[in-house]
Amino acid sequence: MNQEDCLAVYQALVEMLNPLKLGWVAEQVADVISAGKTTEELVSGRKSPDLKLNYYSPQEQLLLLINAIEKSVINTGEIETEILDIFRHESQNSDLKPELRFTSSVEGQGTLFKYSMESVNSRKEHRQELKKLLEQLRQEMETNVD
Repeated sequence: MNQEDCLAVYQALVEMLNPLKLGWVAEQVADVISAGKTTEELVSGRKSPDLKLNYYSPQEQLLLLINAIEKSVINTGEIETEILDIFRHESQNSDLKPELRFTSSVEGQGTLFKYSMESVNSRKEHRQELKKLLEQLRQEMETNVD
Protein backbone atom coordinates (compact mmCIF):
# COMPACT_ATOMS: atom_id res chain seq x y z
CA MET A 1 0.00 0.00 0.00
CA ASN A 2 1.58 3.28 -1.04
CA GLN A 3 1.68 6.48 1.01
CA GLU A 4 -1.33 8.04 -0.71
CA ASP A 5 -3.41 4.91 -0.10
CA CYS A 6 -2.40 4.88 3.56
CA LEU A 7 -3.38 8.52 3.98
CA ALA A 8 -6.72 7.91 2.25
CA VAL A 9 -7.50 4.86 4.41
CA TYR A 10 -6.43 6.75 7.54
CA GLN A 11 -8.78 9.61 6.69
CA ALA A 12 -11.63 7.23 5.86
CA LEU A 13 -11.23 5.49 9.23
CA VAL A 14 -11.22 8.84 11.04
CA GLU A 15 -14.44 9.80 9.25
CA MET A 16 -16.00 6.47 10.29
CA LEU A 17 -15.04 6.91 13.93
CA ASN A 18 -16.65 10.33 14.42
CA PRO A 19 -20.32 9.31 13.89
CA LEU A 20 -19.74 6.29 16.16
CA LYS A 21 -18.71 8.63 18.99
CA LEU A 22 -15.17 7.29 18.75
CA GLY A 23 -13.64 10.50 17.48
CA TRP A 24 -11.62 10.67 20.68
CA VAL A 25 -9.62 7.64 19.43
CA ALA A 26 -8.64 9.53 16.27
CA GLU A 27 -7.82 12.64 18.32
CA GLN A 28 -5.47 10.73 20.59
CA VAL A 29 -3.73 9.14 17.62
CA ALA A 30 -3.43 12.58 15.98
CA ASP A 31 -1.79 13.88 19.18
CA VAL A 32 0.76 11.05 19.11
CA ILE A 33 1.46 11.68 15.43
CA SER A 34 1.91 15.41 15.90
CA ALA A 35 4.38 14.81 18.75
CA GLY A 36 6.56 12.69 16.44
CA LYS A 37 8.76 9.80 17.43
CA THR A 38 12.19 9.74 18.97
CA THR A 39 14.84 7.55 17.38
CA GLU A 40 18.44 6.86 18.28
CA GLU A 41 21.08 7.68 15.72
CA LEU A 42 24.60 6.38 16.08
CA VAL A 43 27.31 8.89 15.30
CA SER A 44 30.73 7.55 14.44
CA GLY A 45 33.30 8.20 17.11
CA ARG A 46 30.73 8.54 19.91
CA LYS A 47 29.76 5.95 22.47
CA SER A 48 26.22 7.15 23.09
CA PRO A 49 23.67 7.69 20.32
CA ASP A 50 22.03 11.00 19.51
CA LEU A 51 18.28 11.24 19.92
CA LYS A 52 16.45 12.54 16.89
CA LEU A 53 12.80 13.55 16.48
CA ASN A 54 11.20 12.10 13.33
CA TYR A 55 7.79 12.24 11.74
CA TYR A 56 5.63 9.15 11.41
CA SER A 57 5.30 7.85 7.86
CA PRO A 58 1.78 7.47 6.45
CA GLN A 59 2.08 3.70 6.94
CA GLU A 60 3.08 4.19 10.58
CA GLN A 61 0.24 6.66 11.09
CA LEU A 62 -2.29 4.17 9.74
CA LEU A 63 -0.83 1.42 11.89
CA LEU A 64 -1.13 3.64 14.98
CA LEU A 65 -4.80 4.21 14.19
CA ILE A 66 -5.45 0.51 13.55
CA ASN A 67 -3.83 -0.38 16.88
CA ALA A 68 -5.84 2.29 18.70
CA ILE A 69 -9.10 1.02 17.22
CA GLU A 70 -8.20 -2.47 18.29
CA LYS A 71 -7.44 -1.40 21.84
CA SER A 72 -10.45 0.86 22.26
CA VAL A 73 -13.10 -1.27 20.54
CA ILE A 74 -12.02 -4.89 20.40
CA ASN A 75 -10.15 -5.17 23.71
CA THR A 76 -12.78 -3.29 25.71
CA GLY A 77 -15.48 -5.41 24.08
CA GLU A 78 -13.70 -8.51 25.27
CA ILE A 79 -13.91 -7.09 28.80
CA GLU A 80 -17.67 -6.67 28.33
CA THR A 81 -17.98 -10.32 27.30
CA GLU A 82 -15.93 -11.42 30.30
CA ILE A 83 -18.15 -9.39 32.66
CA LEU A 84 -21.24 -11.02 31.20
CA ASP A 85 -19.69 -14.47 31.67
CA ILE A 86 -18.98 -13.67 35.32
CA PHE A 87 -22.54 -12.42 35.81
CA ARG A 88 -23.95 -15.52 34.15
CA HIS A 89 -21.84 -17.77 36.38
CA GLU A 90 -22.82 -15.85 39.53
CA SER A 91 -26.52 -15.96 38.72
CA GLN A 92 -26.38 -19.75 38.29
CA ASN A 93 -24.84 -20.23 41.74
CA SER A 94 -26.95 -17.76 43.66
CA ASP A 95 -30.45 -16.44 44.16
CA LEU A 96 -29.04 -12.97 43.62
CA LYS A 97 -29.41 -11.35 40.24
CA PRO A 98 -26.14 -9.62 39.40
CA GLU A 99 -26.40 -6.17 37.93
CA LEU A 100 -24.05 -3.41 36.96
CA ARG A 101 -24.94 -0.03 38.42
CA PHE A 102 -23.16 3.23 37.72
CA THR A 103 -23.50 5.81 40.45
CA SER A 104 -22.76 9.50 40.24
CA SER A 105 -20.65 10.66 43.16
CA VAL A 106 -22.35 14.05 42.98
CA GLU A 107 -25.99 13.00 42.87
CA GLY A 108 -25.67 9.72 44.74
CA GLN A 109 -28.22 8.14 42.44
CA GLY A 110 -27.56 4.95 40.57
CA THR A 111 -28.36 4.16 36.99
CA LEU A 112 -29.07 0.54 36.26
CA PHE A 113 -27.24 -0.74 33.21
CA LYS A 114 -28.33 -4.17 32.02
CA TYR A 115 -26.52 -6.41 29.61
CA SER A 116 -28.59 -8.71 27.48
CA MET A 117 -27.08 -11.84 26.01
CA GLU A 118 -28.39 -10.90 22.57
CA SER A 119 -26.81 -7.45 22.50
CA VAL A 120 -23.49 -8.67 23.88
CA ASN A 121 -23.37 -11.55 21.39
CA SER A 122 -24.25 -9.21 18.54
CA ARG A 123 -21.47 -6.82 19.53
CA LYS A 124 -19.10 -9.79 19.86
CA GLU A 125 -19.85 -10.86 16.27
CA HIS A 126 -19.26 -7.31 15.04
CA ARG A 127 -15.98 -7.10 16.98
CA GLN A 128 -14.79 -10.37 15.47
CA GLU A 129 -15.57 -9.08 11.99
CA LEU A 130 -13.82 -5.77 12.73
CA LYS A 131 -10.79 -7.62 14.08
CA LYS A 132 -10.63 -9.68 10.89
CA LEU A 133 -10.90 -6.57 8.71
CA LEU A 134 -8.19 -4.74 10.66
CA GLU A 135 -5.89 -7.74 10.30
CA GLN A 136 -6.55 -7.84 6.54
CA LEU A 137 -5.71 -4.14 6.37
CA ARG A 138 -2.45 -4.76 8.23
CA GLN A 139 -1.55 -7.54 5.82
CA GLU A 140 -2.38 -5.31 2.85
CA MET A 141 -0.05 -2.66 4.24
CA GLU A 142 2.79 -5.17 4.65
CA THR A 143 2.49 -6.79 1.23
CA ASN A 144 2.06 -3.69 -0.91
CA VAL A 145 4.58 -1.23 0.55
CA ASP A 146 6.05 1.20 -2.01
